[in-house]
Amino acid sequence: MKRTIFTLSIATLFSVAAVASGSMLGEPRELLPNEDIKSFSMVDLNGDNIEELVFVTESGQLKYSPLTGLGQGLVDSSAYQRFRDRRGSYTMNVSLKGGTSSNPKLGVLRNGILGISFNSGYFCEARMSLKNNKIVAKDSSFYDAAYEITYISDDYIAGKVRCSGPNGLEQNEFVPFTATRN
Repeated sequence: MKRTIFTLSIATLFSVAAVASGSMLGEPRELLPNEDIKSFSMVDLNGDNIEELVFVTESGQLKYSPLTGLGQGLVDSSAYQRFRDRRGSYTMNVSLKGGTSSNPKLGVLRNGILGISFNSGYFCEARMSLKNNKIVAKDSSFYDAAYEITYISDDYIAGKVRCSGPNGLEQNEFVPFTATRN
């Protein structure tokens, strides 16, 4: 098994060196200590556009490991509180049906409100809360808006959004997104 990992590491090193010849490589680190891995794959298990490492051990157990290299990652109560208190906006990687911009901004607004801005003003506002290690927000008074955020770091979030209502917005189904802090 160690020989296979070593061979894979060497092959990766040469392919990375060929692509990024001017870059410096960091010291290799062990990803899953004390695991004897037979095979692995990258899979998005919860539809948040972030792949988790899914692997089979030599004993036949199927396991997964979230990738936390982007920051704190999974949402707990302290991560939720930091996200809520740090107002600002994130540029989303998706377009919403009926929206006027290809990369709308998700805003963390006053009093724990999430909203989407296309060029000016915020639409689809909903109050967020923490439920089952996810940030959820839903409101159906003016817009039918719903958010589910499953991953946060200082500068990156991932989740799903749905919003429809006046002004032509017609995103009636959840669409997965990632967003980067502005």
